[in-house]
Amino acid sequence: MNARNVTIATLFASLLTAGSVLAQQAAPQPPAEDMKAAIDDKFRSLDANGDGVISQEEASKMKGLSERFQAADKNKDNKLDRGEFATALGG
Repeated sequence: MNARNVTIATLFASLLTAGSVLAQQAAPQPPAEDMKAAIDDKFRSLDANGDGVISQEEASKMKGLSERFQAADKNKDNKLDRGEFATALGG
């Protein structure tokens, strides 16, 4: 190998090493079960009367949920069940 090829190979190896170090430092994504637990906790905290659904009034306690309420209410019963609520949050 000539000096130019050695330099290129060294540079390439350095870039690969730096890339793997940066990838390891990226913020870990929460496991799906943690996300589900967080959604369930938020659902319970919004369900003030404990009837198992989120009313429009209850939804108004969470920023942004009122604006997404109608789209999230798939069965159009004016309430969000756990599944509809999770979908509204992207979970």
